Amino acid sequence: MKTLAAFLLAAMLLAPSCKRWENPATSMISADKSVVVLVLNPSVYTMQEVRVKGKVWEMETMGEPAKSVTFKLADSDGNYITVVWEKELSFAEGDIVEVAGLFDSNFISSENRFDPKLTAQSIKVLKEN
Repeated sequence: MKTLAAFLLAAMLLAPSCKRWENPATSMISADKSVVVLVLNPSVYTMQEVRVKGKVWEMETMGEPAKSVTFKLADSDGNYITVVWEKELSFAEGDIVEVAGLFDSNFISSENRFDPKLTAQSIKVLKEN
């Protein structure tokens, strides 16, 4: 009986270690956020995966041929965050898109403001321009 109890105890202790642990803050996308929520609360969402919708504005390509694209993702009130996209371009300026990725916001002390930035992992076009 003691052997069975020891075996069951060992099985219970080892069972959780069979799965790979993932940090919930970085392994799953949090609920949909609006651009203004990210702009007003940058420190709350820094280093978290978020999903946000908005309009693609002021696209800039880097490299020749384009290796990455940065653009402003704006809401209807003109609030925006900068998005970095390093995959094939499947959208255009003026499109309404849903972007999912890792949010970061650095504080620029000389300008006394945050610089909200989203490194996109996926972009889905909701409405073409």
